[in-house]
Amino acid sequence: MDFETPKQVWDKIQDEFEGSSKVKYVRLLTLKREFELMKMKDNESVKDYSSRLMDVVNQMRLLGETSFTDQKVVEKIMVSMPKRFEAKISAIEESCDLQTLTITELTSKLHAQEQKVSIRSDEAIEGAFRAKHNGRNFGKSQTFNRNKGKMKVL
Repeated sequence: MDFETPKQVWDKIQDEFEGSSKVKYVRLLTLKREFELMKMKDNESVKDYSSRLMDVVNQMRLLGETSFTDQKVVEKIMVSMPKRFEAKISAIEESCDLQTLTITELTSKLHAQEQKVSIRSDEAIEGAFRAKHNGRNFGKSQTFNRNKGKMKVL
């Protein structure tokens, strides 16, 4: 309360919420390390991974880091995807201009691939279920009548 100018008040508030330059530098180093070590988890979706990655990038940008261009983020996404995306990444590398590929375009392409694979696996599971149960009616509850040895549909 003993500041005389709005500038002094602003500087104090800024130090309180952002920290000193040393604290910002250490925080920035931590975020850079986190960015470099980040990989997509096997059970993680493309959207969740890209969101997690962009959170780190945005925090770095808020701390004044300007070297994290969209191109660097695109490269990071491409090299940190699990093996199940290997074929799609290769196709993107060959068919797209990687210098102009945006984060949104890349994540959209990868998300579309993820959905295609998911739909195919759902169809395969459904087909396997039908084959295993050989067309029996599982929409209704079935009970086994022990006395007569027959299946009874309820």
